[in-house]
Amino acid sequence: MFVQILKTFFVFILIVTGFLLILLLPKEKEITVISPFHIEAEYPFTFNHYKGNINEFFTHLKNEKGFGDSYTGVPILEETQILLGRSLKIILPAFLFSLVFGTFFGVLQFYYREKKRGKIQAFFSWFFSSFPDFFLFMTIQYVLILLIQKGFPHFSLYGNDQWYTFIIPLISITIFPFIHMVKITSAALEKEMGQEYLRTVYSKGLGTKKALIHMLWNSWTTILNQGQFIMLYILSSLPIIEKLAGYKGAGIKMLESILASNHISAFALMLPFLFIMFLTIVITQTIKHILVPTKAGV
Repeated sequence: MFVQILKTFFVFILIVTGFLLILLLPKEKEITVISPFHIEAEYPFTFNHYKGNINEFFTHLKNEKGFGDSYTGVPILEETQILLGRSLKIILPAFLFSLVFGTFFGVLQFYYREKKRGKIQAFFSWFFSSFPDFFLFMTIQYVLILLIQKGFPHFSLYGNDQWYTFIIPLISITIFPFIHMVKITSAALEKEMGQEYLRTVYSKGLGTKKALIHMLWNSWTTILNQGQFIMLYILSSLPIIEKLAGYKGAGIKMLESILASNHISAFALMLPFLFIMFLTIVITQTIKHILVPTKAGV
């Protein structure tokens, strides 16, 4: 287990290095006006320019003994902590809800698969998984605007000034990973059908619920492996959702910093997201090592 964590940490270092090298690629644009109706733009690349960006980055870290201050005069580390705190209000609940309740409803969908209740749940799972999260976000906002116009109590739909403004982005970003976990759990349980140990369970007269518990236990590897995908989806969707919501979190700030070629700020905001992904992998590997049996069986 320790060796596996070391391998994961090594991969994490390689990914951080790769992200940094991509971040420092020259992005300066050169515009050539050939005629009033003919303008050409190009992004010239030279190794000297690339090397200059790398030297400038590390020289800044050395001189400032850290990330230094942002353009507003606030220390970048302090700004990152504030922005990350806002984003974590979305990331952590979305991840935990998707993983826990997605697994639970996946079990229910499998258990009632032959009944009307299970088929209705399967239909809604298919229906909501057909829409991207940003479309769901805009739909929720539109419905709430209509309700407010009809007399529903007015509340803020944008920004981060109110304590509740993270809720709509949270709901929007949670729906797809939640449905994904429902489908994965149900499919994993379906795969266990026909296994030899189930015949043993039924022959002992333990019943369907006991059999389901054994099936779920032997499906943990498949289910826990989805934790990495769920977190990756949430983190990759976060910037656009924060942008649409006007929610000033770490995701949208990182995207703006990258587009503005603010390498220091972008890297400071990127590191926590990469570390969250690393922790997710380590935690899921640890849980699998503790809980998941090496062999399926009763």
